[in-house]
Parts: sequence; C-alpha cells; structure tokens
Amino acid sequence: GGWKRFFFILGTHFWKLITLNLLFLAFCIPLVTIPAAFCGMNRVLIKLYREGNCFLWAEFIKEFRANLWKAMPFGLFGAVSLFASYYFLSLSTSAYENGVDVVSAAIGILLLIFAVLLLNYVFVFLPTLDLKNGPITKNAFIFLVTEWKANLAILASVAATAVFTAMLFPYSLFTLVFFSVSLMQYAICAAVNRPLQKRIIEPYEEKQENS
Repeated sequence: GGWKRFFFILGTHFWKLITLNLLFLAFCIPLVTIPAAFCGMNRVLIKLYREGNCFLWAEFIKEFRANLWKAMPFGLFGAVSLFASYYFLSLSTSAYENGVDVVSAAIGILLLIFAVLLLNYVFVFLPTLDLKNGPITKNAFIFLVTEWKANLAILASVAATAVFTAMLFPYSLFTLVFFSVSLMQYAICAAVNRPLQKRIIEPYEEKQENS
C-alpha cells in the first residue's frame, strides 16, 4: 500500500501508461469523446492500481463505449466551467490598466478549482461505480467537500502537469503525447482509490453480505 504500491505499479507498468496515453489521445480526436476517453483511461488505471494488472485494450474500449453518451453532460459542464473561469480571469486583468480586479480573479480561480475537482472525481467514479449520473454527481460533490487530502493530490497533479507543460513548451509536447496525461491520471486514481474504497465500496459490500 501507500507510496510503495504507487511506485511499484508505476515502475512495473510504465510502458502500459505510454500505450494508454497514446490510446487516449487517439480517442480524443473528435473532441466530444474526451469525457468517454477519460473514463476508459481511468478504468485501466484504477484496475492496475487495485489489482496489479489488466488487459489494457479490453478495459479501455469497454468503458469508452459504456460512457460515450453517459459522460457527455459532464464534458459539457466542464467546457462551460472552463470558459467561465477563463472569462473571469481575463476580466480581472482587463478591468484595470495597471492592476487586477481581485473579485473577478477569485471567481475565476474558484470556478477552475471546482471544475477540476468535481470532474476528476466524476471521471473516476463513472468507470468504477455502477450508478446513474445523479448519484455519481452527488458522491463527487461530497468527496469534493470532505476529502481534502484527495483534493490536494488532484490539484497538485493537475497543476504540476500544467506548469511543466507550459514551462518546457514546445519540448514538453513529447511528454504530453507519450505519458503526461496517463501519469497525471494515475496519480489522481491512486489518491481517490483509498477514500473510494473506504466510503463507498466497503459499505456497499458489507450491505450485500448482510442482506
């Protein structure tokens, strides 16, 4: 468990992460399929982390097909949220010639953080839990409010990937193509796995055993 498991799986299956990254990008070519591609990727990663191995193509394509339409509303929400965040951040710098509008900047940053956290929980829960979109959203919101350690891990993973890509661009395009996205999502899946197991999967399994 813990960091030992994280690095053991990472070292053992790093080539799978490269293959998965390329597969993910290929299935993102029509932009509307990005949410389903995230579900397929996270299905492979959560299974790798929990079980130590999986059939990459079979797991990815099965989950991609299962969530092609189901995940689309979340993708639309993400697009609107990111646009709104960009709008407020842009507004904060254009409102004053020599300063920043603190209120607009705060709204933009909060919208961005909320969207990143909620969507990352959703795209882990969709391929892991057999629930409709309503309960998926509810559980994601509860985790967003209560699981601060997982929240920090998600934000750190996304921020590190974004900063690394921006600072080393265009050289970072190589890592972006081959492993940046899958590595980021692997860290997120590992962080979410423990509270997911403790708060949702184990209580459900106990309920099934007692019924």
